Amino acid sequence: MKILYLLFAVFFLVAQSTEVADRGIIGTAICIRRRGACFPIRCPLYTVRIGRCGLALPCCRWYR
Repeated sequence: MKILYLLFAVFFLVAQSTEVADRGIIGTAICIRRRGACFPIRCPLYTVRIGRCGLALPCCRWYR
């Protein structure tokens, strides 16, 4: 019976990790569709933040 609890915990952790990964992939696709790019930490010069790619990655677009 103890193994059942362990298997449930492992299944729960795997399910949570795939959800976070999917959120990052979906955020990146939306950023590219908005003609932006994902950058680590913050947007570089001559760019404006238009959203988020993942948990901590900003989506930035160059302004003209």
